[in-house]
Amino acid sequence: MFKKIGEGLGQAAQAAGSAASKAATLVGDLNGDGKVDGEDARIAMDWTKQVATDASAEAGKLAKSAIRSDMAKDVAIGAGIGAAVAVPVPLIGPVVGATIGAGLGVYKNLKRGPSREPAAQPAADLHNSLLQLADLRDKGILTEEEFAVRKRRLLAE
Repeated sequence: MFKKIGEGLGQAAQAAGSAASKAATLVGDLNGDGKVDGEDARIAMDWTKQVATDASAEAGKLAKSAIRSDMAKDVAIGAGIGAAVAVPVPLIGPVVGATIGAGLGVYKNLKRGPSREPAAQPAADLHNSLLQLADLRDKGILTEEEFAVRKRRLLAE
């Protein structure tokens, strides 16, 4: 009886190993040649580089947007004024003055509320956005009408 159980467990383990091997090939075979090899690793590295590049570009856009925000401007102005005012005060100094000024800049911005007028889009960003829209239209992703509507929105910003 134990022998049959042992044989059954051995067959189950062999089947599980085979299934795991097939699953690994299905997941890792990126070029569809039925095996996991260096070419699949190259494809994975290229994909990883593309994702990292896209993520970096998005992070850069977000950082530019944050820098152009009214709050960032208020913080910078407050910090500059705070540092300049605190220079002659020996116990406070420019670093503490800048910190206090930056805090006051944030407070001023939060008291004022959201900006009613969005920051103007730089010409380079507008140009790139229009090129992306045209590319989507050329690829057939956008119809001519959708392209025209989105273009008008971009130009109105």
